[in-house]
Amino acid sequence: MQLRKRSILENLACIGLLVLVPVVFFLPFAQESWIPLDVQSVFFTPPWQEARPEGLQPQSNPYNALHAQRFYPWYKFIQDSVATERSLAWNPNEGFGAPFMALWRTRVFSPFTIPFYFFSLITALRWSVILKLVLAGWCAFYAARRFGLPPAIALFIAVTYQCSGPLLLWCGHPMSDALPWFPLLLPCTERLLLGQFRAWPLLSFTLALIALGGDPETSFASAVFVALYLVLRSARDRHWTHFNTAFIAFLLGGAMSLALIAFQLLPYVEYLRQGAPLPTSVQQHVYLRDLIAAFAPGCLAPDREQAAPLILLLYIGATPLLLFSLWLSLRTYVGKVLRRRTEALFLAGFSMVLIALLFVPLLAKLPFLSGLRPYHFLISHAFAFTFLAAAAAEEWNELGPEQCKAALKKLFLYVPLLWVPLFGGVLVSMLRTDFATVPLLKGLFPAVLSALVVLGVLAFTLLRPSARLTGYSLTALALLTLTLAFRPQLPRTPTASIFPETPFISSLKKMDTRIGGSQALQEWPLSGNGLAQVFSPSGVMLDRYQKFIERAAEAPLLLRRTGTQAFLLTKEDIQSDFAAVRPVLNIQQVFPAGAILFRDLEASPRARMIYAGRRVDHFDPAQLHPTAPPLLEDVILPDADNGPVTRAQVTEETNAHVVVEVEHTRPGVLVLADSWYPGWTATVDGNPASIFPIDGVFRGVEVGEGPHTVIFSYTSTLQRVGLQISAATLLLLLISARGLLFRRKKHTW
Repeated sequence: MQLRKRSILENLACIGLLVLVPVVFFLPFAQESWIPLDVQSVFFTPPWQEARPEGLQPQSNPYNALHAQRFYPWYKFIQDSVATERSLAWNPNEGFGAPFMALWRTRVFSPFTIPFYFFSLITALRWSVILKLVLAGWCAFYAARRFGLPPAIALFIAVTYQCSGPLLLWCGHPMSDALPWFPLLLPCTERLLLGQFRAWPLLSFTLALIALGGDPETSFASAVFVALYLVLRSARDRHWTHFNTAFIAFLLGGAMSLALIAFQLLPYVEYLRQGAPLPTSVQQHVYLRDLIAAFAPGCLAPDREQAAPLILLLYIGATPLLLFSLWLSLRTYVGKVLRRRTEALFLAGFSMVLIALLFVPLLAKLPFLSGLRPYHFLISHAFAFTFLAAAAAEEWNELGPEQCKAALKKLFLYVPLLWVPLFGGVLVSMLRTDFATVPLLKGLFPAVLSALVVLGVLAFTLLRPSARLTGYSLTALALLTLTLAFRPQLPRTPTASIFPETPFISSLKKMDTRIGGSQALQEWPLSGNGLAQVFSPSGVMLDRYQKFIERAAEAPLLLRRTGTQAFLLTKEDIQSDFAAVRPVLNIQQVFPAGAILFRDLEASPRARMIYAGRRVDHFDPAQLHPTAPPLLEDVILPDADNGPVTRAQVTEETNAHVVVEVEHTRPGVLVLADSWYPGWTATVDGNPASIFPIDGVFRGVEVGEGPHTVIFSYTSTLQRVGLQISAATLLLLLISARGLLFRRKKHTW
């Protein structure tokens, strides 16, 4: 009884430590008024450059630009919409509007987005990250304990996982919302391999939680990992007794997880049909000599900085490398079941790393996988490699005297074989490149420290075996080395530097309209300041919108049809592309950066009536011309009209609801310069009306003679259908899992 009580207290203490570690990591953020996102790339674009902090250098990590272009603006949109009780279904701020919930990557349904529904943006950003790390540690700890590892050893695995690069350095990326649940896949999969077919509902729930994180590619990589583990585990067992059943259960669990998130999946599939492909990010090639820095990040050659993001994701400290040597030395004394399970897990994690470094460019050419990047497959190695290291540390404390002697003899052989190439490679790399600014000790200190501590712990426990001493020592070492490596690299922005309200921004807000003009606007995330703009810096756009913008790059005056009267132009723009309309451009302000803000006195308003147009069967952007009548799909108007034009005005608007008042008019078409997209419906004076594309991208509604009130509303039909499917699936899974939920017998594998 006393032993059981002590075990419970130790487990609770470990769980408490897994809360303390993230809090301590991010406590300085609150005290120093930082947020865990790096949005400082905006200071190198004109609207914010006058507020650039002194000494700030340009970003070397190309992925950090996503923080400013996507993640922060999306979080801000969620928080602002909730605060004003507006729909999250549609985002009108970028482009001419786009579905928001359907994008998936916006993480509307992620459990880690919940803080944004209740707290201020700054507070929610901090607590969201802490919540991710805490749950990641708890899930890793639970998985390790389910495999029979003692609390101290399980804590080593959990701390290493929750402080790994994919979670800590990419804490703002959708991938980090999926990773906390990843360790739960291992006990689910192991149950299937043991013939417990009824465990598939737990696998479904786990895969669904991963998917709700907002990154489809991470979900795909997680499924690949499970499939690899199933194959490798069965191969290591040298029998395939339960493989067929387990694989069928895996497919069933995967299918049911998709049904469980149908409310997110179906709108996303609809978006894929209407959306343009995501822009291809920089593919970062990692060479063999770069991998040395995966154990000593400070030793990455200066000319290989572009490989740093992936190398840092690989880094989990040098401790697992030394303990891998220990595992090779004592594996013959490990129980058959544990040995095969641990090595299958290690091989699955190693295979994922190989896929990330060698095969992702090939996989990304497959349909629906164009968004795959190497980092999506670096989700398992921290858990898999550390699990092997932890198993080696535990088994070391279980060896008898004769077994220790035999293991030590092998250890003295394996350590040089693994560590000499590491240090030799570092030295050769340093000699071949300019390391004048990177002292040798700075690069090698964490690796040397790890080696000394691990060897010291092994020597001490050789005389007095103690799993607790080993586990807690390795935990402290892992925390120290990961802190030294990652603390300077953590994404951070002072709260005073988050999209500051510069005079440039204030001038744009006074225009009270969408901002259009120079092509440079494609890189300016104005939505971070709550401004609507013609371009979409996030790179998320509809196919029709992309074609229109590409055509507008050739014929810039088409931008006068986009419902904006505010144009930001350079002198070159005025002298060339916009020279024809210079007489009707009213200068509002000239900025030091060289941009000039104009009000176009004759630009088409956002809501307008048209009485002539060109009928087309399908949208061909080549037919768009600034002086030609608009393109009409599914409706016919005269080719020309010289009659009076009636005024139309937007009188009420929320994210997914627009009211337009039309004065007394002739029969014609009301054009709203917002994106045409399935799910938008319209009523004219309360009567349903069809919406059809105008110029391929805008919304049009036929109206008859007289004054009219036209109401546009957005509701995703597929989301309603998805909710019904998800509810039915949830009920089925709960019924299927009832035997597992209420079983008293616990299993340890």
